[in-house]
Amino acid sequence: MANEYATDNNAHPDLSKLAGGLAIVTGGASGIGYAILEAAVAHGLHAVIADIDSDAIEEARDKLKRGADSNELQVIGIEVDVSSEESVLSLQKTIAEQMPNVPISLLVCNAGVGAGGGVVGARDIDWDFVIGVNLKGVAHFARHFVPRMLEQDAPGSFVATSSQDGLCAAQGVYGVTKHACVALCEALYQELQGRLSVHVLCPNVVGTNIVRSGTHRPERFGGPTPTSPATEALVTRFKNYGMPPSRCADMVFKAIQSGDFYILAEAEEDPGHIYNQAKVRMDAILNHGRPFRPPSKFISRVFRPGS
Repeated sequence: MANEYATDNNAHPDLSKLAGGLAIVTGGASGIGYAILEAAVAHGLHAVIADIDSDAIEEARDKLKRGADSNELQVIGIEVDVSSEESVLSLQKTIAEQMPNVPISLLVCNAGVGAGGGVVGARDIDWDFVIGVNLKGVAHFARHFVPRMLEQDAPGSFVATSSQDGLCAAQGVYGVTKHACVALCEALYQELQGRLSVHVLCPNVVGTNIVRSGTHRPERFGGPTPTSPATEALVTRFKNYGMPPSRCADMVFKAIQSGDFYILAEAEEDPGHIYNQAKVRMDAILNHGRPFRPPSKFISRVFRPGS
């Protein structure tokens, strides 16, 4: 990769230099992923919606094309199971065939599942499912897409969506994988040495469908799991109380511009909570403490209403 495209302290201060390239976003048909693609189109990037939900892909493509067509930008949607290396390679081949001479300016590994339960009670297929999506899904893209980005004659950025659970004391299988996602991004940043910018998004409660992620669980991991009334009520509270996905998208592009690696996407109703959780964890590590998660009235309102 030419030196002129190395990042300036992990930053691309002039976002217009990314325009004309591809924005590939996994989990891109809804939630944070869709919001990032919507912002990418506004910044002049072609959009690749990579998602496991074919119906949601069609809906997202129709909405994105309204803004893309007026700017002569392309929007393509491709079904992918990020936990499957074969599926990721098929995605890579399709993109290369449909957009052969367009550089990848933004790669966002956003697909994730909120599942698994506790570390003691989780079954082997639960571990495989959550690790497969939340960790190996990111690793597959790092292994197969980043080399192409390094070869292209253009600047680029790599972003992965972790969680506040990737920075504070972990809970359950989900928290374990989100810590691993942060670690993967830290390792990638050090390996790339500024040739691409690297960032990890760590939100708390966002208005997405993540708690419904079992509905698209692949058969090799036990198959889809139906949602319960309690799950649907939690989805509603996420939508009612969680931060808008567009706010996360704004933070991602600001981080690409500023060079921030850790993106602490805190809800406006819970300012400083992720920062405090990370600080409490680090204080425990450095001062012979024990794992502890400071309580949050906001998060309790979402997960345990009436408590």
